[in-house]
Amino acid sequence: MADRPELDRDFAAALDAGDLERIEELWLEALESPAIAVDSLLDVRRALWKQGHKTLASTLLELLADTLEQRREMGAALAVLREIVRLTEKPGAELVGRLEKVLTAARAGCPSLKQVLEYHPLRGSRRPLEQLDVIERWLDYDRNTIVEVVGQGVGTVVDANLSLENIKVDLGGARRPVSVPFGAALRYLRPLPPGDFRRRAVEDPVRLRRETLEAPGEALVGLLESLAEPADVAVIKAALEGIVDADGWTGWWAKARKHPRLLVSGAGSRLRYTVGASAEAAADVLLNELRAAEPRQRLAVARRLAVRGAAEAEETAAFLAGTLADLADRDPGLAWETAGVLSGLAGKSGAATACRERLIAGCPPLQLLLGIQDRGEREAALAAVRSADPDRWAELWSDWMLHEQHPAVLDLIAHELDGAGAVDLLDASLEAVFRNHLEHSAQFVWACEAMVQPGASEPLRRRATPSLLEKLPDTLTRPEFGPLRGRAKALLDGGGVAIRVILESASPQQADRFASRVARISAVEPQRARLLEQAVTQRRGAPATEAEAPLFVASERAIEAKRRELGELLEVEIPKTLKGITAAAAEGDLRENFEYHMLRDRQELQSARAAKLQRELGLVRLLKPGSADTSRVNIGTVVHLVTPGGAALPPITILGSWDADVGRRVYANGSELAQRLLGSRVGDQVEVDGGPATISRIAAWPVEP
Repeated sequence: MADRPELDRDFAAALDAGDLERIEELWLEALESPAIAVDSLLDVRRALWKQGHKTLASTLLELLADTLEQRREMGAALAVLREIVRLTEKPGAELVGRLEKVLTAARAGCPSLKQVLEYHPLRGSRRPLEQLDVIERWLDYDRNTIVEVVGQGVGTVVDANLSLENIKVDLGGARRPVSVPFGAALRYLRPLPPGDFRRRAVEDPVRLRRETLEAPGEALVGLLESLAEPADVAVIKAALEGIVDADGWTGWWAKARKHPRLLVSGAGSRLRYTVGASAEAAADVLLNELRAAEPRQRLAVARRLAVRGAAEAEETAAFLAGTLADLADRDPGLAWETAGVLSGLAGKSGAATACRERLIAGCPPLQLLLGIQDRGEREAALAAVRSADPDRWAELWSDWMLHEQHPAVLDLIAHELDGAGAVDLLDASLEAVFRNHLEHSAQFVWACEAMVQPGASEPLRRRATPSLLEKLPDTLTRPEFGPLRGRAKALLDGGGVAIRVILESASPQQADRFASRVARISAVEPQRARLLEQAVTQRRGAPATEAEAPLFVASERAIEAKRRELGELLEVEIPKTLKGITAAAAEGDLRENFEYHMLRDRQELQSARAAKLQRELGLVRLLKPGSADTSRVNIGTVVHLVTPGGAALPPITILGSWDADVGRRVYANGSELAQRLLGSRVGDQVEVDGGPATISRIAAWPVEP
């Protein structure tokens, strides 16, 4: 009988022997016990039924139901009667009436019991069990029930509308009640049992707050048991809002997280907390997790185990020490990090030191460093390489500079190489970085930050040249710099390398071109673009005229068109989309509501477009026809050209990006062709349409018809 549930030993023996009298005797004894094990008896019933003793099974089930009713254990009696109805081919009116009577007694405290039974009557139902499921589900979410609304918080059911099939939950505070369709209640509503931590936060918040502050660890355990799934710090903090003040959160959390039942999984920003059945069980869980984890994940588990106590630390150390030899062959970098964790555990520092000495002696330095993910451990490895090879360490460090991505370690390398007189090696590494800045994105951003810092080495300082302005826009647009975008933007701030180069060494034309390129990058905030423009103006020594400024210009017609587009977005399109979002949200089940998410995406795109237009309209300068300086090619000029053979080419007009029309040979001032022509004079040779040409005349852009 290996496929049946585990039964009481006496029942199992009687079933195996086919001793029906003994089974009946044991059943009657069970009915006389102070607490009847209903679930176990139902398992016995199923085993009897499976062996073909259906009559006896039905009789015993009836005895169980009668006994539970007499003892007024109506919840258990309802479960047994449900089983009886399920086994009855055609339940009669008497049996269904009995079911309703027991249901009424079991749910006597439900405010809406009478209304639910009137709206969903059991008597006369062709499928009484299905009807019972509906009734009990309504009663599970009856008025005054405290429930968790998945993803939104805990609140109290304030209305259960049978006709509209809608349940309304008040989440407290200034928030509007949440409406959940009855059909979605099982997915989105979870009744909280008496004593549940979050239920108590609704029922008696003052007392719960006092207990939480007095016993942080116990409170955290109670909260995690209530959540019933691993939770990160943000979820825990949100659940404790109003119970633990923001000012006291750090101290409270430092105490709470030391509870011995607490279990932690994941690493970094993905840390999740849950609880074990006991402190010993929690330690056992972590030890099992340590043994089963992938080699790199063992480090985080080992650190958590090491602080739980001496016994756990000793067992952890023994396990890690046993993995070092294999790791040293397969993954030297991970072996180095494992030895670092091991060195902090009592009694195993010698094994850790010996492992590291073997790695330094036998593993190529670059291979070792490439496998070390922890920044502190890489610094320790660099120091060990320097001590082990005092003649070649500088060469090894400069080679590693092209692989290192952490700014603090790059600072260390540059400082030590400079201090040791290895300036040529440092210069060679920096040359490789600046020659191919896309391949060495992290090193390039670091170098741009470091070159303007006090005490920067000479090889860094002398790379703050105007040619840098040609590379900096890549840090704001190219995918290679995606993880570094925030630091890249900071290069444009006051005191950053971009402003310093503009003010100290760039020509006005170089500064203009750089500011123009940055102004077209939507990711750059308006205040940063304005700061660059101010620096460019200061570099010129005087305010620029409209025709000279290559930042962002447009004709009156183009500006008006953009204003109309912005008005249409703000007054028509965005309100229309928001109205659609509101209507879609009312449908409920937002996570699977395709129309809702589609409209949200559209609204985000429309808002981003409107913000971009507002920013550009605030920056744009009106380009007046006929006002450009025609002594050289400027924005607002028409360039006439001839081929080497004297044949005239179609003229080229240079305007702003809003007026560009390549089909009519009207080019934006930031385009590659315009940048080649700007500043040229009559008689200059230029490259146009893939061949040489000579500028024969420069005219002002004419008034449009």
